Amino acid sequence: MALEEQSRVLEYKCPCCNARLYFGGNTQKLTCEYCDNTFDLETVRAFNESANQQSVEEVSWDAPSAQEWAEEEQQSMRAFQCPACGGEIVTEETTAATFCPYCDNPTIMPSRLSGSVKPDAVLPFQTSKEDAKEAFLRLCKGKPLLPKFFTQEQRLEKITGMYVPFWLYDCDADFDGSYQATRIHRWSDSEYDYTKTDHFLLRRGAKAAFNGIPMDGSSKMDDAFMESIEPFDYSQLADFDTAYLTGYLADKYDVPSEQGEGRIRQRVNEALEDALQGSLLGYDTVVPTSRQLQVRHSKAKYVLMPVWMLNTNYRGKVYTFAMNGQTGRMTGTLPICPKRTAAWFAGICAGVTALSMLLQWLIL
Repeated sequence: MALEEQSRVLEYKCPCCNARLYFGGNTQKLTCEYCDNTFDLETVRAFNESANQQSVEEVSWDAPSAQEWAEEEQQSMRAFQCPACGGEIVTEETTAATFCPYCDNPTIMPSRLSGSVKPDAVLPFQTSKEDAKEAFLRLCKGKPLLPKFFTQEQRLEKITGMYVPFWLYDCDADFDGSYQATRIHRWSDSEYDYTKTDHFLLRRGAKAAFNGIPMDGSSKMDDAFMESIEPFDYSQLADFDTAYLTGYLADKYDVPSEQGEGRIRQRVNEALEDALQGSLLGYDTVVPTSRQLQVRHSKAKYVLMPVWMLNTNYRGKVYTFAMNGQTGRMTGTLPICPKRTAAWFAGICAGVTALSMLLQWLIL
């Protein structure tokens, strides 16, 4: 087949019963879905490496070609063979971990994460699929304008745990800014009202070192979505190991680190502006007149971050939510019921009208 890659596909098997294993965010170990045994990563990796070495000479990865793919399809798709059932797994070019569509076996394509594109680190999942469901229900709770049956009739069509490629940028920054400020004094005597305005030219400068400014490296993920589930705790970053990926989806980056420099510069500028706000207090108006930002010694680290993606269908429309797979922070846009919104505003108007009539009655 034109899409076939000369590459092996990894799967992690239980040393006890040979069933498939999943990495558990709660246990931080690999768990067997059949015998419920748990294993640390080193034990399973040694067992699987031994099993793979014994089977290399016995397995042929050549498959007969049934049809030709169009040139544009070949450029964006790749095919692998499932080691569990032998079925063909066709993935996008950036997919590094997925599931077999025939037997649902979790599989890893290590060639997608090797060489120059191998991640420097991975942040393992700390939450489960059930945690994602509960976070979604908490997000919906206490929303008076939410459609009445949204959480009752809604169906979570898909809850997917995936490792999203991120760039973490380190840099040093120098900031210089000028501001025009005023301080206004007002007073009165028996004849006149007075206003005095003092004008100031303020200069502010700052130097800072930034570590781990995040930006997702996948064009398929909405940048605003990913930024809204920050922050991540980098103290729990682990050396990259494919065992962390089993049971989850994973993509490699398709946005080079160089393309993120503009966004990183913007985030550095915003952070320094916020830090300087405390030195601009005590004035009635402050208007920036000039800013100069210099970013130096920038470098990027390639890591995989855990994210739960949830899709729910309500009245024919799909709503997407994302949850930080480490902290449980959830984000997404909920639907608004037009009838409840109208009733809510009608209630406010009625309350304002009643209050106005009461005040008029008291005055009279």
